[in-house]
Amino acid sequence: MSQPILAVIPLDDRAVNYECLALLGQAAGCQLLLPPKAWLGTPWRTGQMERLSAWLREVAPGADALIVALDTLGYGGLVDSRRSTASLTTVLARLHLLRELKAAQPDLTVLAYSVLMRVTRGNDAEEEKPYWGVHGARIFRMSVIEDRVAMAVATAAEIAELEELRAVVPSEFVADYRQGRARNHAVNRAMIEWTAAGVFDYLIIPQDDTVDYGWNIAEGRALRQLVGRLGLTERISIYPGADETDMLLLARYAARRAGLRPKVWLRLSGSTASQVITAYEDRPMTELVKAHLGPLGGILVDTPEAADLLLYVNAPAEVQGNGPDQYALLLRDDELAALPEPARQAVLAYRRQPSIADTLRELHTVRRDLPEFVRSLTAALAADRSCAVVDVAYVNAGDQALGDLLTSQVEVSQLAAYAGWNTAGNTLGSALAQAVIRHLQRLHGATADALAAHTRLLFLRLVEDYLFMSRLRTQIMLEELPGLGAPPNMANLGQHAEPVRIRVEAQLRAAAQTLAARCFDGRTLTAGDTRLTIASLDVASLDMPWQRLFDITLDIALTSA
Repeated sequence: MSQPILAVIPLDDRAVNYECLALLGQAAGCQLLLPPKAWLGTPWRTGQMERLSAWLREVAPGADALIVALDTLGYGGLVDSRRSTASLTTVLARLHLLRELKAAQPDLTVLAYSVLMRVTRGNDAEEEKPYWGVHGARIFRMSVIEDRVAMAVATAAEIAELEELRAVVPSEFVADYRQGRARNHAVNRAMIEWTAAGVFDYLIIPQDDTVDYGWNIAEGRALRQLVGRLGLTERISIYPGADETDMLLLARYAARRAGLRPKVWLRLSGSTASQVITAYEDRPMTELVKAHLGPLGGILVDTPEAADLLLYVNAPAEVQGNGPDQYALLLRDDELAALPEPARQAVLAYRRQPSIADTLRELHTVRRDLPEFVRSLTAALAADRSCAVVDVAYVNAGDQALGDLLTSQVEVSQLAAYAGWNTAGNTLGSALAQAVIRHLQRLHGATADALAAHTRLLFLRLVEDYLFMSRLRTQIMLEELPGLGAPPNMANLGQHAEPVRIRVEAQLRAAAQTLAARCFDGRTLTAGDTRLTIASLDVASLDMPWQRLFDITLDIALTSA
């Protein structure tokens, strides 16, 4: 088959939506067209919607498919979808371009997604309107209780609490926020109707940072009802996620083009994990997996023998912990005593956070057996099966204990995918996407460049999710930021951003070189008649695009033997 051309409008300029997506496209054997990163949105810069629309209009006639983040075209990006004051009429007018392109090219595959806006749960205005810095937690709580009232499960104490919150939070802030939500909800309804009209071949409405109840959850219920009434359950998915959606839609395109509807066998790390609901999702783990299989047309199967992919999910046994907590909690007494006093005090203060209790429970649980989990994975890889590891025991970082076992006992270079970043939905969707594309390589062959792209992405996720997110990020935050005169947090670093970036790059590159030497150098990957033997992998460069420790951009260099 000829190389398909896909034009993509990403959600913003973060690596998961740009560099990682580009690597996945190379692994899939696709030519991905991406607009300049400088045109995409950030917390302090609205995406250049007119330029992006003009670019899409220019490249669409030569493309086989479009993957479009509707929030980027409609509002300027994910953050601006929460801040924008544009009217519904204005947003829909911006999106009308997609109707024009589909009408002009009926055979053009158009895959799109429109985020169901989160209700941020803390007093943090970094990615929200300014009043969220003071009233965010209260508005979040209002959202939860109002939905609990609507669903007839609110207690008398909650109803009384709601009245107290309404008396404290300025009504104009609530009205402004609800007005923005109403507009976004109307856009999502319109996008469902556009799908019914044939504008989109597939639409995902990912629920950003979800909980059990809230205004966003009520909107999700209404949207699912609309999808059902219109008979669109095979063309629209609504489930928790956001940042992974570009990758999942790319995998859908590649799988459909190859005629693959993946059959997946699910292997959990503990017997209680299937019913655990993770921190930013609204359904048990098994149901979350099923939801992310929707865009792929995939199903769960009962035995590994019946499966295309074996999905190894390290899920919470009791309650999902906070991944960045691991470093502070695992620091030994002698290591703590050896720290400079400002760093020691920062670690001790960090250990007093409320989230620590949940993380401690998961750190010491006996309801997950990681050694047995890894033995099963090792046997499956030895049998030449396509295996992916989804590491969601903790939110916002991989599991240090699992990472240590994987890199010491498993041929991780042969994994179809590994991920352990951000939310469970983010991790699951991105791992499934890469695993499907790696399985297609194994079924149908691939070029050496495609094999190299897969390997670079696999190595990137191990370096970022296991080495950086679960260890180095918290270490630098607690042990080095106080010495620079910066508060120990992962938010915008301001004048300290470049000194911190230099430290992160030096330390992470050294750790990555050790990982490459142990687990990748000299290993061979195959796809049909193509063989790629890895000579070396390295972190060529590192950036912090939003000037914060929370996420980084890595450029992974690979040389072959």
